[in-house]
Amino acid sequence: MQRKTDKTGPSEKILNTAFECLSTRGYAAVTMRNIADEAGVALGQVTYYYKSKENLFLEVINMMIHQYLSEIEQKLESATGKKQKFNALMAFFKELLQDNPSLFRLFIDFTAQALWIPSFREKVNSLFERLAEIIEKNLTLDVDNSSWKTNYSPRSVAKLILGALYGTL
Repeated sequence: MQRKTDKTGPSEKILNTAFECLSTRGYAAVTMRNIADEAGVALGQVTYYYKSKENLFLEVINMMIHQYLSEIEQKLESATGKKQKFNALMAFFKELLQDNPSLFRLFIDFTAQALWIPSFREKVNSLFERLAEIIEKNLTLDVDNSSWKTNYSPRSVAKLILGALYGTL
């Protein structure tokens, strides 16, 4: 799993450095000055491109969300049938933990920070809603036509699957 951005130049360097700093040390332990020093740019450049620590980290969240969603969708599109799609989803999270733990650490850190920072909460909620939508579309049972009846909507079942995956990881 590789991070991808469409930006070039100093802003891309700052964004990628912020990603690395956040995924290794966490939000609370990283300052704008840390990022500037590690990116080899002046602190003023970080402020010029991103205005504030929160804005910079929101861009990192956007990058993370885009990466998660595109890679999960790609995994699920390559599988046929609900069982294969479920296995593909499980494989995605297993590979995430094994091959790119920094992205997962970042995901966990931003999820925790969302408890206190409203703009992070909005982004993380958006990610969870989109993931639930993807799971609902690809994995959930057709509860109206299944051999077992339930009072739960397909979206609720999708959120249960997502919660179980997130909690297990």
